Amino acid sequence: MAFGRDLKACLLMAVILLAPLVARGETPVQAGSQEAALDESEATGLLNRDRLTGAWGGSRAELEARGIKPGLLEQSEWWGNISGGLRRGSEYNGLTTASLNLDLERLWGWDKSTFFVDVFQIHGHGPSLNLTGNLQTVSNIEATRATKLYNIWLEKQMFADRLNVRIGQEGANDEMMLSQYAAFFLNSSFGYPALLALDLPSGGPNYPIAAPMVRAKYALDDQITLVGALFNGDPAGPGTGDPQLRDRTGTEFRVNDGALGFAELWYSTDFSDEARHLPGTYKLGALYHSGSFADQRFDDQRRSLADPAGTAVARRHHGDRAAYAVFDQLVFPTGGGEDAGIGIFGLLMVSPDDRNLSDLFIHGGLHWRAPVSGRPDDVAGLAFAHVGIGDAARTSYGDIARFGGHHSTIRHSETIVELTYLFQLAPWLSVQPDIQYVINPSAGIPTLVDRSNPTILHDALIAGVRAGITF
Repeated sequence: MAFGRDLKACLLMAVILLAPLVARGETPVQAGSQEAALDESEATGLLNRDRLTGAWGGSRAELEARGIKPGLLEQSEWWGNISGGLRRGSEYNGLTTASLNLDLERLWGWDKSTFFVDVFQIHGHGPSLNLTGNLQTVSNIEATRATKLYNIWLEKQMFADRLNVRIGQEGANDEMMLSQYAAFFLNSSFGYPALLALDLPSGGPNYPIAAPMVRAKYALDDQITLVGALFNGDPAGPGTGDPQLRDRTGTEFRVNDGALGFAELWYSTDFSDEARHLPGTYKLGALYHSGSFADQRFDDQRRSLADPAGTAVARRHHGDRAAYAVFDQLVFPTGGGEDAGIGIFGLLMVSPDDRNLSDLFIHGGLHWRAPVSGRPDDVAGLAFAHVGIGDAARTSYGDIARFGGHHSTIRHSETIVELTYLFQLAPWLSVQPDIQYVINPSAGIPTLVDRSNPTILHDALIAGVRAGITF
C-alpha cells in the first residue's frame, strides 16, 4: 500500500535529517553560558535535584536551551502474591525508558514543531502471568521481556495553537480514553481499558506495542476540545502466540491491518482563579475498528460452535465498535496548589457482545493529592476496575458442557480493588506501595489460565511496591 510506504519513509527521513543536526548542535537560538545555566539545586543537596544525575555541570540546561531534552526513567517493582490466584510467591519486574524530545523550532526553525522518540527496556517477570492469572494485569509495566521502540512522532501546533496535529507511532491510551486521576494507579486497567485488551486484534495499540497513527486535536475554546485519532488496526499483525513477540523491536510500522478510529469530545471546567466551579474534565468518546471479528457463539451456519454437527467455523462480523465516557472531578480542595485535595474519577465503556469476549468495562475511584500536611507531592488513592464477560461468550462455554464437553463455569466478570500511596521522596525519586484484591481472577476462562486444567481460580490478594528514579 502506497500510504504504508510513504509513512515509513517519512518516519525514517525525520530521523535521518534530525540526527546530523543534533550532532552538529546547530540552532538559531543562542544558548546561555554554562555558568548561568547551572542548576541551583545541585548546590542544595542530592534530594533537591530534579533528576538524580543533576545538571551535568550546566550541560543539561544548555542542551535544553538548544531544544534537546533527553530523559531516562527506571521503574522497578517487587510483587508478592499473598493468597489465591495461580500460586503464592513473589516476582520482580521493571521498565527502563530512554526518551528524546526535540524542539524543532529552536533546532531547525520549524515553527511550533516537536519530535519525540522513546525506547523501552522491559525486564523481570510479570506478576499477573506468574502469580495471579488475572485479565487486568496487576502492573501497567509488566510485559514480555524485550528492548523496543515505542513512541516516535512529529507534532505541529497551528492556528494560534488551537489545532495540534501528531503523526508517527504511539499507544492509544497515551491520549485517548485517558483519566488523569486514574493514571496514578498501577493496575493496567486504569490506563488502557481491559475490554479493548481482550477484544481488539493483538490487544490493540497499547503498551508495549504501539501502532502507526495520526491524531488531530482542536480547541474550540478554553473549555471544549475535539480529538480524533486513526491507528493501524493490529499493532503486531496476524499470527499465533504472544503478539509482543511478533513485533519484538517495535519497528514493524504496520499500516495494512485495517483501521482503528477514535473520536472524543472534551469539556473542562474553568481552572482560573475566578472559576465558579471546581476543576474537572469530562469526555465522551467512540471508537470503530474496520476489521473482521469472529462470533463468540455461532458458526457460519448459525449453529453453536460447540455443536459436533456444526462447521466449527465462526460466523464473521464486519467491524467492531465501542462507546465510552470518562470524567475527572475535584470535589474537596484542600489548598496548597490547584490540584491539592480529593478528586473522583470514572470510566464506562460498552461494546456489542456477539463479537467480543468483553462487552462492559467500568472503573472509578478516589484520588487524594497532598493527604499529609507538608508533603504536597504525595498522592493516595482507592479505586476499582470491573471487566464484564459478554452473554454470548458465557453461553458458548455452557454449550460445551451441553454437547458433552468438559464442564466449565464462566463467571460474569473480573473485578480488582486497588489501594495505593505514592511517596515523593525527592523530585527524582518516588516509592509507591500498592495492594490489590482480585475477584474472580480470569473470570474462570480456562484458555486464559490453563488449557489442561480448567479450574476456577480463587480470589487473589497481592501486594507490591514500585520505585521510580528519574536520571
